[in-house]
This record gives sequence, structure tokens and C-alpha cells, in this order.
Amino acid sequence: MTPREREMQRVGFIGVGAMGGPIAARMVERGIPVLAYDRNSEALAEAGRRGCAVASSSREIVDECEIVIACLPTVDICRTVALGPDGVVDGRKVKIYVETSTIGGPAAVEIAEGLAARGIMLIDAPVVGAIMALEAGTLGVLASGPRDAFERVEPMLATFAGRLFHLGDQAGMGQVGKVMSNAVSYACLLSTCEAVAMGMKAGIDMGTTLDIINQGSGANFFSQRVAPNYMLKGRLGGTGTMEIGAKDVKLFIEEAQRLGAGTPVADAISAIQQTVIASGPAGRDTMTYIHYFTDLAGLPRTESKA
Repeated sequence: MTPREREMQRVGFIGVGAMGGPIAARMVERGIPVLAYDRNSEALAEAGRRGCAVASSSREIVDECEIVIACLPTVDICRTVALGPDGVVDGRKVKIYVETSTIGGPAAVEIAEGLAARGIMLIDAPVVGAIMALEAGTLGVLASGPRDAFERVEPMLATFAGRLFHLGDQAGMGQVGKVMSNAVSYACLLSTCEAVAMGMKAGIDMGTTLDIINQGSGANFFSQRVAPNYMLKGRLGGTGTMEIGAKDVKLFIEEAQRLGAGTPVADAISAIQQTVIASGPAGRDTMTYIHYFTDLAGLPRTESKA
């Protein structure tokens, strides 16, 4: 491949943090040249070490790449990056913008409409399965947006997706699928932690409580894949902050309200999340939810070995 051909195929990537960084690195491993940017200099340096070219700003990316992927932590940041000053909307070269962040349906529609006014197509494509699924090759991508734009980016998405869904042309449908999946994920996480704490209170060790759950019909992704590799080993970091999870469940509730669907279970999950977050400190990893339930049971906290 000539330098010119590599430049034409190069994909921009904005947000190379906990999830975006490994995705961008996987694309590079699979032969896709990536130009990356992140406001966090450490995350950006790590992306450079893993083979990405490094940009000085997100504006540089949208001026240099026709296809740009974003993986960002909050709805407000996503709006600013897409539609704010020097955002994607002002890019000289970008034609297709792939939003892998969890932002909810209304925000996806807002971004799609804002970009469409400048001739830029949005592919709303949040991912499901987290970092462990990416590593295992089972990550899901829930895409929606114009079919021709999807077909153009499909080979890039396939470098890191175990399964690709195209949920239609309407922006926001990918977000519906993502918040639906996340609501179930957090129900499994909290119910598993609650059951583990109860079993430990009765005198069963943590590993055996997980084995029992996984032997029965209550087995779930968290109990089978996450808890044994993180919580059980004392690794209480690296899975994302509580605040991001609380945002995701809130987006599910808002989407359900918009559609006229009930959310009694998600309401209960959200209430627990808000209670734990309010107890501080901010920025704790999702794995530390186990502390909330062991505290309720009057048990010593699991110590972090990471």
C-alpha cells in the first residue's frame, strides 16, 4: 500500500480512553490506519504506542479524515465534539461520523440532524459487551443510519466487532438497543453483588457463591466473566466509573418514558446507583458496588489488589 493509499483509507478516532483506545488499537492490528486524538495526554500517548498516528486536536482529525469514529464518556461531551466550535460539523473532509458512545436516542437524532445540514452522515453505533468482549472477539455493534454510509464503514467496524447489527436508517435506534442492553447488565451486576454478599454473610466464600450462581439459571455475563476476573481477584478498577453506568440506566429510563413503557426495575437500579454515588468519593469503579452490599451485610470490604 502506497503512502497515498494509506492516507485515503485512514480513519479518524476521537476519544481513545478505556474503551476507545483498545478499539483503535484493534483497528490498527487489523490493518486500518488510525489518526487518534484525546484530551487526555496519557491516553493519547498510549494510543501512539499501540500504533495510532497522533493528532493535535479533534479538528485536525475531521479536516484530514473522511470517516471519523468517536468513543466519548458523556452526552454533553459528545454534543460539543460533534456540533460545537471546531467540531465535526466544521470539518473540511469528514463525510461519515460514527458515534460509538452511549448518548440516548434524542441526542443521536440531534447530532444527526446537525451534521446532515453540513452534508455529514451519522452512523449511530454504540457497542455492547465491554472490554472483555472486545478482547474475546465478541463485541456487539448496534448501528443505525443511512444504509450506504453503513456499508462504507462496515469493514472498519468489522475489525473490532464480533457481531454487527444494522437497526435501520433512523438515527437513535442503535441507542435504543444499547440502553436496553445496559439496563439488563446493571440489573445483573447489582443482583449478583447482593446475592454474593448474602452468601458470604452465611459463611460461603466469594468464589463459591459465584460458582453456585453460575451453576443455575441466574448465570449472567457479570457473574461468569466479570466478577471472577475482577471482583474475585481483588481487581476493583478498569471497568468504568459508577457515574457512567448511572448515566446509562438514566438514559434507558428516559427512552422508556418517551416510548410510554414502564421501568419499575430500572427505577430501583437507578435509585441504588444514586445512593452509592452520593456516598462518595466520585469516580469509583463499578466493581466497588460490592462494597455497598458487604457494608449492608456488616462484612469487611474486599480489598483492592490492583
